[in-house]
Amino acid sequence: MTASNDTLAQAIALHARGELDAAATLYLQIIRAEPQHFDALHMLGVYSLQTGNLPSAHKLIRQAIAVNPQDALAQVHLSAVLQKLGRHEEALLAIQQALALAPDHQLALENAAALLSADLKRPQEALPLLEHALRLNSDNATAWNNMGYALVELRRCDEALLCLERALQLRPDSALAWYNQGNALQLQNRLGEALRSYDAALALQPDMIDAHFAQSLCRLLAGDLAQGLPQYEWRCRKSAFHSRHTAQARWLGDTPLAGQTLLVDAEQGFGDTLHMARYLPQLAAQGARVILRVQPALLPLLAGSLHAEAQADTSPLPAYDCHIPMLSLPLALGATHGNFAADAPYVQADEARSAQWQARLGARGLPRIGLAWAGNPKHDNDRQRSIPLAQLCRLLTPDREFISLQRDLRAADRLLLARTPALRAYADAQTDFAETAALVAQLDLVICVDTAIAHLAGAMGKPVWLLLPFAPDWRWMLEREDSPWYPSMRLFRQRRDGDWDEVIDRVAAALEELTA
Repeated sequence: MTASNDTLAQAIALHARGELDAAATLYLQIIRAEPQHFDALHMLGVYSLQTGNLPSAHKLIRQAIAVNPQDALAQVHLSAVLQKLGRHEEALLAIQQALALAPDHQLALENAAALLSADLKRPQEALPLLEHALRLNSDNATAWNNMGYALVELRRCDEALLCLERALQLRPDSALAWYNQGNALQLQNRLGEALRSYDAALALQPDMIDAHFAQSLCRLLAGDLAQGLPQYEWRCRKSAFHSRHTAQARWLGDTPLAGQTLLVDAEQGFGDTLHMARYLPQLAAQGARVILRVQPALLPLLAGSLHAEAQADTSPLPAYDCHIPMLSLPLALGATHGNFAADAPYVQADEARSAQWQARLGARGLPRIGLAWAGNPKHDNDRQRSIPLAQLCRLLTPDREFISLQRDLRAADRLLLARTPALRAYADAQTDFAETAALVAQLDLVICVDTAIAHLAGAMGKPVWLLLPFAPDWRWMLEREDSPWYPSMRLFRQRRDGDWDEVIDRVAAALEELTA
């Protein structure tokens, strides 16, 4: 055995025992003597990956692969680095190269499947890789768990639960499998069972952010605001939650606001901002100067209203004393004790814009109904919450006037709208939410899926019929046709997962009753 090989063996033994810095010192010693030493470059790159130095990991593993491009494990580790860097397509190329070199490489199969399911949102492509992994080893708990995760993403929850049950038989100490089981059960509205699965995950890994967050949504969906809202604060620890307001303290209702400048940050989507705007007057009533940071498209609607100084969240930060993410307002202001601040309208349309829309629409001869059928296609749940326009067109009848409220139209919808004169569309004129609000003000009823339009109509006090998927967003709860958030709202829920036809049948019947 050469001196470098002996040193490498020592380094790998230290690495395996978790003595990472000592191992790295030996890897560096080898590289100084032999700059093209594949194993030392590779393992020092793995050390950098494990300690979070991703640029160094990328450089070192690339150097190792240049020395030996035929090593599958190095390609697996390169893929892992690229995945953490957010370069997911490149990560996929690297893991595909690993599988080209070693088609039966278990870690490569597992990592490729996880990358496809979780990061690239292509779970269908992960399934064949996992089937292959399980043919090689039917007792591979990681593969069973990854299969369960992919099937949850595909909403094939019955199959997912079978896979996750097998994963837990093999590895009952897998917090991740318990968490995935909870997600599958929650999608089936089996909330009690889901809560127990999350409890099991958290018993094994008490600081598991995703499990706390998912359990909070489960509790909120069950109507348990007392436990759900405090636990919902775990969202602020998720990597996707980016707070720019770390310079000053976060306010959660625990200190007086009189004389303070409070920065309220619109942390999520348009609908979330409109939903939570109800609480702004209560902040001002406590004596605070309230600065609301909102998305630019909402600024014309909210500027100068709700006792808050609205500004675009793209503008420079002003001076302030404390801040609060907008979705923390229900917790801070007592929604756990029934404070839903549901006194609509709390958003009003501009009179001048409303007059322009009144002129644009012309004389009212029939009941006017607004329709919105699709949300942001980038939303994680958009495939479940949106309805194909062709299905919703079944509601169109000659005894009512129908107006499209869709601003962002998909290509196929534009073609269908051009052939559907019974549904008048003004997408190009809806340049911001102030314009949409002025259009909504001309309507007698809004029928829509779970998008910002529902919150806008509800905030304006307009009658709104909300069409919900089988597993809805937490704020709509379960097994009720009304909403404590919006007195003018009526909920139409899927009774079977994915079945919009039955929902539309009920809506059509309700329309007939409305005009009978």
